[in-house]
Amino acid sequence: MIYSKLTTPFKSRLSCRFFHSQLVLRSNVRKNLNINQQERLNKLVLDENYKFWLGGFIEGEGSLVISIVKNDKLKFKLALQPEFNVVQHENGILVLYAFQTLFEDKGSVHQKSGSDKVWVYSIKGTENLIKYVLPFFNKYVALYSSKYKTDILQNFTHVLNRLAENKEKPISKEEMVELIKLVYGFNPDGKGKQRKRTLQETLDIVNSAIL
Repeated sequence: MIYSKLTTPFKSRLSCRFFHSQLVLRSNVRKNLNINQQERLNKLVLDENYKFWLGGFIEGEGSLVISIVKNDKLKFKLALQPEFNVVQHENGILVLYAFQTLFEDKGSVHQKSGSDKVWVYSIKGTENLIKYVLPFFNKYVALYSSKYKTDILQNFTHVLNRLAENKEKPISKEEMVELIKLVYGFNPDGKGKQRKRTLQETLDIVNSAIL
């Protein structure tokens, strides 16, 4: 898992209450925003200060993830599946809708598996991540983070770009091995969800593939 907790100097200066007092969710959180709420949210995400606040919010609640999924039908029997997600208690679900609105309604807001009170905004797909998430990180998050955490984003970006090029330039076994090592290498301090397989077990799957 590539897991990013990136900081900005704006988090301590900007108040979530200041922004979110402009738009209160009166309906049940399990329902979509009504028209008036969505219109106000559309205006809110145009505010540059609010975008920087969202960048700071990612520090504690956002993740850049690359899952490694076994699929025997694929060339190397594995698929790299990148994702950006943000987790929030239902009381703060508005933030999740803000990310969805900011990224032009791409991705989804849904309950976290196994929890009635926790919700997740998730956006997947190489194209979506390159078009929406990477530019946001580069402008509103990475410039204010440590070199270590910026390196995490750079390696996530490298994997995304290589996956995007795969149709025109298929990934070789050697490249797949290096990408997998990169993904395993950026699970900082063992934090976050642990993988089902060790690095060596995953590499054995790739090396066993008959090309």
